[in-house]
Amino acid sequence: MNDRLARCRTLLDDLGLDGVVVSEAADVRYLSGFRGDDTTLVIGRDGALICTDARYWPQVREETAGFELVEALSADLIADTAAGAASAFGAEARLGFQGTSLSHGEYRRLRRRHRGRLRDVGDRVSRLRAVKDAAEIAVMRRAGALTDEALAAVVARGLVGRREADVAWDLLAEYHRLGADGEAFSAIVASGAHGAQAHAIPGERVIAAGEMVVIDTGARVDGYCSDITRTFAAGEPGAELRRVYDVVLAAQLAGLAAVRDGAHGRRDVDAAARAVIAAAGYGEKFGHGTGHGVGLEVHEAPGLGRTRGDVLAAGMVCTVEPGIYIEGLGGVRIEDTVLVTAGGGERLTAFPKDLQDAG
Repeated sequence: MNDRLARCRTLLDDLGLDGVVVSEAADVRYLSGFRGDDTTLVIGRDGALICTDARYWPQVREETAGFELVEALSADLIADTAAGAASAFGAEARLGFQGTSLSHGEYRRLRRRHRGRLRDVGDRVSRLRAVKDAAEIAVMRRAGALTDEALAAVVARGLVGRREADVAWDLLAEYHRLGADGEAFSAIVASGAHGAQAHAIPGERVIAAGEMVVIDTGARVDGYCSDITRTFAAGEPGAELRRVYDVVLAAQLAGLAAVRDGAHGRRDVDAAARAVIAAAGYGEKFGHGTGHGVGLEVHEAPGLGRTRGDVLAAGMVCTVEPGIYIEGLGGVRIEDTVLVTAGGGERLTAFPKDLQDAG
């Protein structure tokens, strides 16, 4: 935590601030170790505050070190945070805030309570989480391996005749059986024509023989996420869907090959995957970015999109997940969680990618 706080304080120097109010839950956990909610931090140059109500005071004392506890006594956490910052750092302190995680009403209350200058720091604090340390990478390896194991167990029981929603619940049960915190996000299970919806919600639809089934899922372990998508054949698929699968697999392999320290998420990784799909005539059927960062949140920095991206650095963890979606027919997506290294990308999800018959 000391290294993380030091990097946050370097950010204060870069932005000319005396402190920053941290309200994004994942950032609170990253910088303090606190796992609860309804909590803010104020990181100053020479001190750090953690502000929360009586429900969490014992937990704060157990999970954090080096933070002064500000006991929030009102129903207005932002007001109590501003009062704590004024007491610790001065009423005229120059404070940053995370505009993406404050409501307009919360910002107005912060503005009324704080006489000093306020500056929206955007995602600058959250981006401190982009490069993972050795301990984080070890946890994410476990999350990836557990996700692989759960997916294998669920698919081995067969898919034909099962409701999409039942397959999703089965995945969640496997995560609990294997010791995960739970799922990193609500699983996507989409069969047949439903697979043309990239973020389909599993429902009452019963998986039929001959359909393709897209399963997008991930475990959360010690707070860290994993993310994998595999597309299965519930029996023999039609010729076009078989071709689509081969194209998406080639695109995903091209994207994986482009992942490395110094690569650009848009110009290198997204472009490599997108070029394969466009060359096969399906460019208009790939409407989302090729990937995103993964960590304490399932979507975080770096970006690997078709309109914007970030330069990758060793220690970052991201996904590579091209897809093709054809309305009325179905969809195919293949995704892995990948660790960026100096020599390339290391897959943290290792479930096989050959088209498997999971009927």
